[in-house]
Amino acid sequence: MKRKNIILTMLVILGVVTFLDRINISVAGSAIMNDLHLTPSQWGWVQSAFILSYGLMQIPMGAFGDRKGHRKVLALIVLWWSLFTAFTGMAGGLVSLLVIRFMFGIGEAGSSPCSTGVISRWFKKEEVGKAQGYVWAASRMGGALTPFVVIPVMATVGWRTAFYLLGALGIVW
Repeated sequence: MKRKNIILTMLVILGVVTFLDRINISVAGSAIMNDLHLTPSQWGWVQSAFILSYGLMQIPMGAFGDRKGHRKVLALIVLWWSLFTAFTGMAGGLVSLLVIRFMFGIGEAGSSPCSTGVISRWFKKEEVGKAQGYVWAASRMGGALTPFVVIPVMATVGWRTAFYLLGALGIVW
């Protein structure tokens, strides 16, 4: 197998993991709200904490990847956001959940720009769109698969364990 096909496969898997880790909180939302006694308004803040840091850090994390190397930065940020995925399972209340989800968003912010940087380095100009399409499609499939992964885990061992397992999946990647 050509090296670039291995790279694309790794990026496709990363796309799936990214959205599993991102969407899992929505799937587990009602269980988390009940367990931590959060109001719908507080839950809105929790969801916004991720979106805020994710949006703020897209450009800086992309620039960091450009300076330090996309592969190295991808490895670092996947470790970062996987740890914060697992830490979500340790949240004890609103404040800890806000901090954890904000920190999670910082890590995930670099995924798309650094994946794009890897693709632009390893693929010919006429292959970039197709390779990017595979990665984007995989990430959306990860989002679609999330309920099928998270709900059975939650039903068996609880919402916290779902976050621990998904955090471990990213670390394995």
